[in-house]
Amino acid sequence: MSRRFTSADVNPSILEDRTVAVIGYGNQGRSQALNLRDSGASVVIGNRDDEYRDIARADGMEVLDIADAAARGDIVMVILPDEVQPGVYREHIEPAIREGSALTFAHGYDVHFGLIEPRADLDVLLIAPKMIGDGVRRRYESGEGFVSVVAAHRDVSGNGLATAVALAAAIGSGQRGIWETTFEEETVTDLYGEQIGGAAMLGALMASFETLTEAGYDPEVVSLELFASGELVEVQRAAYEIGVLGQLSYHSPASRYGQLSRVPRVSPPEIKETMKAVLGQIRDGSFARELAEVESGDYTRIDELRERYAQHPVFRTERGLRSAMGLDGRQS
Repeated sequence: MSRRFTSADVNPSILEDRTVAVIGYGNQGRSQALNLRDSGASVVIGNRDDEYRDIARADGMEVLDIADAAARGDIVMVILPDEVQPGVYREHIEPAIREGSALTFAHGYDVHFGLIEPRADLDVLLIAPKMIGDGVRRRYESGEGFVSVVAAHRDVSGNGLATAVALAAAIGSGQRGIWETTFEEETVTDLYGEQIGGAAMLGALMASFETLTEAGYDPEVVSLELFASGELVEVQRAAYEIGVLGQLSYHSPASRYGQLSRVPRVSPPEIKETMKAVLGQIRDGSFARELAEVESGDYTRIDELRERYAQHPVFRTERGLRSAMGLDGRQS
C-alpha cells in the first residue's frame, strides 16, 4: 500500500522563504496558484502575453515572462498542457531555472515518456490533484478539500518528497489525503482511466440507446433514462459521498437486484483482454506515439472523431432535449 500523508505530516518550514513560480494560468494553474497564495506561499506567475496573463493580473498576481518567473522560483511548477510543455521547458525554463531548484509537474506524461529530460541538478516532483481545476479552487474555499498524489522522481536535495507533500497540502489536499505514487504509475493509471472509463461510458451509452430504440421505445424517453435527466449525476455524487455500493441504498429493491445480478452479463471475463490490450499500448508507448501523430496533424483527428460521434442518434436526440430543458446555450 502506498503511503498517505495529511497536513499533520507537513514540515511547516519547508515552503518558508521559497518563491513558487507557477508556469501557466489556465484552469489548474489559476486554482493552484490562488490556493498557494491563500495558504501563505510566495507566488509569482509565468505566462505568455495572452488573456490568462490578464486574468492573473486581475487576481492581483505578480506576472512575469516564463523565463523570468522560472529564474525567480525556488520551486517551479509547470502546469501547462502536456503537448506544449516540452517546447516551453527547452526554450524558456531549462535555461533560466536555478541550480538546485525544485521542478514540479501536475501530470507525469512528458517526463515518463522522455519528452522532457530535466537537468540532473533539479529535484523533479509530481503534485497531481485528482480534481478538475474549478473543483480545486471551489473545494479549497469551502474547506471540503480533495485528494492529490505526489512523487519524487529525482530527489537531489533530500527534501523532494517533503516539498511535494507541503505543496499538495497548500493547494488543498491536507485534509482528504495525499498519496505517494510514481511518475509512471500516475501517468499510466490516468491514461487508462480516460481510455477505459470514458470510452466505455460512451460505447455503452450508444449501444444502450440503439438497443432500446430498435425495440421501439421513444428516443427522448430513452435518453432521459440513460443520462439526459441529470439523475446519473446525482448517483455519481452519492457514490462519492457514501461509496459505490453504499449508494445502492438509495435505489429500489428491483434496481439493486438488477444492477448487482447483471454485472457478469455486461462485464464478461473476456472484456479484461481488451482492457489488458489498452493498458499494454499505454505502457509500451504506443499510445504516446499515436498521440504524437495526432498532434502533428493539429489535432484534426480529434475533431473528426467528435463529429463522427455527433451524428449518432443518441447525441442528436440529446441536442433536442437540451433545447427543450433550456440548456441549449451550454456546451454539448
